Amino acid sequence: MKTLLQSALLGVLYAAMGSVAGLLRVSGWRRDLVRRHLARCLPELSDSRRRDIEAGFYSHLGQLAAEVLAQRLLDPAALANRVRFENPQLVRDCLHATPGRALILSSHHANWEWLLLRCSNEFNEPLTAAYKPTRRESVDGVLRRMRERFGCTMVKAGDLVPYLLEQRGKVRLLAMLADQSPSAKSEQQTWLEFFGQQTSFFRGPGWIGAKLGYSVYLAAMHRERRGHYVVRLIELSRAGTRAEPDQILTAYTRALEQHVRQYPELYFWAYNRWKREKPLYG
Repeated sequence: MKTLLQSALLGVLYAAMGSVAGLLRVSGWRRDLVRRHLARCLPELSDSRRRDIEAGFYSHLGQLAAEVLAQRLLDPAALANRVRFENPQLVRDCLHATPGRALILSSHHANWEWLLLRCSNEFNEPLTAAYKPTRRESVDGVLRRMRERFGCTMVKAGDLVPYLLEQRGKVRLLAMLADQSPSAKSEQQTWLEFFGQQTSFFRGPGWIGAKLGYSVYLAAMHRERRGHYVVRLIELSRAGTRAEPDQILTAYTRALEQHVRQYPELYFWAYNRWKREKPLYG
């Protein structure tokens, strides 16, 4: 009965948010930005194919909104039924080895909110996750409580490295969204090729993996059917291999780009990711 009620409520939300997403597309909400990103990132595709991806993106946006609104209704068992890991043993084996620390990187692709909740209870290890605070403290509090429902500890991204050092190796499972754009003034950024163009990334994930002894993985998530996802873990760097921070981030960008190319409708193209160009001297 509980499962049927959850499905029914999700169905109502899908219909409502689907209508909203349709109106956003018709009204042109960020349409020029989406088209510009698709044209510069996927120039090899035909105009017709890019229009299909655009339509799929807006449809995905409605489903994503519905699922985020509904996640309070889902308990760990229900969420496990909707988000399945193909190879969770990869991270489990890492946690059982020495030094036993795993960093899971994700992106604004598929449903990163459900992914965070699933990582909170999939690996039998307390999860710590970095987050970028919103400008409104009240909204920030709501989002943080949603993300901490299953025991995850949320730490502001700017405080993460001091927090990890203070914990003295006690944080063994860590998660981060690694495709966010640093500000122009940030000293903690590096420029890497992503979809054929120089793109700025925070150095933090690479530094943590290289300097603090974390094996690093990409959680490549895609929708299997409406309301159901599959996650494949891809090893980017193994602790003890002496990888440099930018090597880890380069492995991340390459794996992520390949995954997004496979499921382009699920990437958040409405985010102004390429609003800055790499400085000529820097």
